[in-house]
Amino acid sequence: MPAIRISITLPYALRLTEGEYQTAQAGEMIQIIAPPLDETIPRTIVAATFQHAEIPDPVEKQGVRVQDANRLLRRTNRMLRWYRSVRQRADISELTRAQASPFRFEVIGPGDPAGWIDPIKYKEVEPTPLALTVEQLTDRVRDGLATGRDPDVDVLFLLDAERALHQGRFREAVLFCWSTIDSVFNRKYDSLVDVALAGEWGEAKSFFKGLDLGLKTKMSAGMRFVANRSLFEEPDTLWARMSDSYTKRNHIIHRGENASEDEARQAIAVARTIVGIMNGIPLPPTGQGPAAVGGGS
Repeated sequence: MPAIRISITLPYALRLTEGEYQTAQAGEMIQIIAPPLDETIPRTIVAATFQHAEIPDPVEKQGVRVQDANRLLRRTNRMLRWYRSVRQRADISELTRAQASPFRFEVIGPGDPAGWIDPIKYKEVEPTPLALTVEQLTDRVRDGLATGRDPDVDVLFLLDAERALHQGRFREAVLFCWSTIDSVFNRKYDSLVDVALAGEWGEAKSFFKGLDLGLKTKMSAGMRFVANRSLFEEPDTLWARMSDSYTKRNHIIHRGENASEDEARQAIAVARTIVGIMNGIPLPPTGQGPAAVGGGS
């Protein structure tokens, strides 16, 4: 039964005493190791040890290694949140898998090291800028400035979400995404209601647009009524992914929960999909029902 020790090197040095730190009531531990004295740029090392039975299947073994690396990173990020709070260091934030890489492995004590000790390294995936020539970029910036307005909120907020993700601010990334979804969805949904119910009793229109009709009801039955297109029936498990992200957003706001890197990435993907759907739905001529709106279920 090998004991596998995993370690990562932080991008900075922490003013903490070397030793073990319990990161959860269940006894999850990490070890803080001070930087070597001869390092030019001191950086703290964080490690954790996990016990495993022998795993002959190399694919299963690799899955366990990835899982253990994620466990170490979750514990490390919880420690960093506490350090940031206690030390009042705004510049210290959580780490993405790429920022924490490489994850280094070693077998402690008896056990076959084969398949356990290769490092795991994640590559940073930066947002891809639009492929525009200098002339195209210049023309678009000039045209935008000439309108006297700022860029659309969905564009700026999603860029803010991407930035927050790559800075390890996962909770903020989720909130940026849901600010984008709320803004884009409600703006188009309200316009669709105004068109579909033009000339109808004002209180009826207010009900369809008001808070009494929850966001997910508007996204499903409400959208079916005014646009003949329900987000509930979109492909690629959009509704399930959106519901999970919406729950995380509520837990962040109402319970002060944190978010993981994967939850931040999912929120960005969901937001981009919903923005694309809503921006792609045209408004029908005033007074015509949802049959006039393009796009099926």
